[in-house]
Amino acid sequence: MDQKRGILFDLDGVFYVSNQAIDGGQKLIDSLRNKSIPFRFLTNTTTKTRGQLTQELNSRGLIVREKEIISAGQAGVTHLRKCGSPPCYLLISDELKEDYSEFDCSDQKPEYVVVGDRGHDWIYDDMNEAFRYMMDGAELLALHKGKYFQVRDGLDLDIGAIVTGLEYATGKQAITLGKPNKEFFQAALDDIGCSSTDVIMVGDDLINDIGGAQRTGMKGVLVRTGKFRKSDLSHSDVKPDFIIESINELEDILSLL
Repeated sequence: MDQKRGILFDLDGVFYVSNQAIDGGQKLIDSLRNKSIPFRFLTNTTTKTRGQLTQELNSRGLIVREKEIISAGQAGVTHLRKCGSPPCYLLISDELKEDYSEFDCSDQKPEYVVVGDRGHDWIYDDMNEAFRYMMDGAELLALHKGKYFQVRDGLDLDIGAIVTGLEYATGKQAITLGKPNKEFFQAALDDIGCSSTDVIMVGDDLINDIGGAQRTGMKGVLVRTGKFRKSDLSHSDVKPDFIIESINELEDILSLL
């Protein structure tokens, strides 16, 4: 692989599932660093800040640096700053609220409702309050709109269902920031200083990872770990450039990309 080229990775489902690391992750990262191949982790994970996620990954034996992670939670902060730091209502995890401390979240007439993942802490009253704020004029800012993700014993529902429900009830369309948003991918490309045609995206989500990357001009490598299901391929117009069993096989195909 030409060293001017780079790689973007999804995290959940590619390097780990729940708390279980997928074989070959650290070996691959070490190899890329040794070859000076630029890479970033592009994640829709919004339960934690980048710092918290870095610590968690390091504790699992996956040694990454905070600056190597580009998250949908971070994209939300950037977007709100560009909008003049308006008052907002946060429908996100307590952990992620740390990143949003600069914004006024006490205003009774917020301009934005921000939705991220809250794990198992979804409360009807909170969702109904978000609905009422939106009916009163607030815009909906979705950190992402994922359908589901893989955990140890199967698939878990993701926040796309919550976002879509709020859209349906209010008649408003969410501003979606994470994958597959083209601007989210472009931010990662800018960070590693590469053009889209010189970068590949590796992920387990056919639509958000592979489809989003291809629409940005990158090639997409789909891994069969994580949320991947064989039926995904027959139910979508998105066609990966390569399919591999896991990241263990990535270095074997880099010269072909």
